[in-house]
Amino acid sequence: MAQEGDAASGSPRGLLARLDRALGWAESFLIGAALAFSSALLFVNVVLRYVFLSPLNWAEEATLYLMVWIVFIGGSIAIRTRGHMAIDLLPLALSPANRRRLALAVALATLAFFAVFFWYSLEHTLRVRSIDQLTPVMQAPMWLTYLAMPVGSFLMGLRTIQSIVRTLSEEDFSQASVPIDLHD
Repeated sequence: MAQEGDAASGSPRGLLARLDRALGWAESFLIGAALAFSSALLFVNVVLRYVFLSPLNWAEEATLYLMVWIVFIGGSIAIRTRGHMAIDLLPLALSPANRRRLALAVALATLAFFAVFFWYSLEHTLRVRSIDQLTPVMQAPMWLTYLAMPVGSFLMGLRTIQSIVRTLSEEDFSQASVPIDLHD
């Protein structure tokens, strides 16, 4: 209930919750639209290729580059929803306090990785932009495809920061995972 009041009152926590929902909606919308467009484009191209013997030359290339964007934006959604694969044997064996420490250490290491990846992918994207590299078939600027890496790593870093804040603000961390009996 307090969170609903925060969101309605315009407090910083409410503003962050609204921004999180808006970003989540935008990520989901972009992925959904890209998947729908890619699927329709591939279907049309298959019909054109095998029925009319006249495929769209650019369809496979466009779908490939859209998939790159889907992967990097989807990674952000997976972090937000805790959907990435994880081996949870060690956290399940730890006490709640140590589980929190481990979660923070993993999140900080993840954040460091995304910061480094963001930096190098942005440098690479700008380098590709500076040489005016074009895609082979569509002749579109190649840097637009590479831009998925810094955008995706920024979003995944942002979601990792949210995870850190959530971990630090959880009062009862013992409910984060159900402990198991390792002797069974």
